[in-house]
Amino acid sequence: MGSMLQVTCIALVFSILTGQSSDCMEIIGGHDVKAYSKPYMVSIQANNQHVCGGTLIQTKWVLTAANCGQLIKKKKATVVLGARSLQKKDNIEQIISVKRLSPYPEFKNKIENDIMLLELAQAADVKKKGVEILKLPTSTKDLKAGVICRIIGWGQTSPRDKKQSDTLKEATISVIDRKTCNSKKYYNGTPVITDNMICAGDKKGRKDSCLGDAGGPLMCKVKTLSRKEVIAGIASAGSDCAIARHPGIYTRLTEKYLTWIKKTIGVVNFNETYEQI
Repeated sequence: MGSMLQVTCIALVFSILTGQSSDCMEIIGGHDVKAYSKPYMVSIQANNQHVCGGTLIQTKWVLTAANCGQLIKKKKATVVLGARSLQKKDNIEQIISVKRLSPYPEFKNKIENDIMLLELAQAADVKKKGVEILKLPTSTKDLKAGVICRIIGWGQTSPRDKKQSDTLKEATISVIDRKTCNSKKYYNGTPVITDNMICAGDKKGRKDSCLGDAGGPLMCKVKTLSRKEVIAGIASAGSDCAIARHPGIYTRLTEKYLTWIKKTIGVVNFNETYEQI
């Protein structure tokens, strides 16, 4: 997620899994979230180590980034829900095995179409404290430049400290116009920020997300009848982290993605909860 090329991201995550060092930071310029205040947040783990973030959107389905599939494929893949601490376990957490990976059919190991669904081996118990479903938006209207959003995730908070954060962090960023992000002063077309993506960050590079934050939700303030903040995107990839004029790139929840999600998980209305057997 944040600002890092997909190949670099995968290499860096593997370096963490194998105990090698990495200079890539994760939620940068952020702070701890209030305990259990993000009950939809999921820690996706490979061999019991956090590698990506995700969002619980139905009792048996987690929404994340397709690039995360390469980090958990052929490994013991699990999700941890309701985590206050990744190290200190309590009776709130639910640990569930991943049954199936369902990347978007047109995903080609790049940042375009970087979206995936994880089917869980059993349904999450949303009646317990600390675990809730996050309803997906019903509107796919594009976000205007300047809209305030939040990034959420676990991971390093300083390039000098290789240890991942034990607690969930969040930081506030803002949407940046695509034309600006594609300009010579920004990404210069490498990569091209398409209509399927959201470019968002801090103008001075003080706040960003990276490495293990991939797959986590981009929560943005929009005007709706039901809530002021909705999930608008999914953390994807870019190049490097916390660099001015190289903001984070996020998969935008467009109509085609929402239609695909409904078809895959078998729902008609995101406002309803379906517990599949």
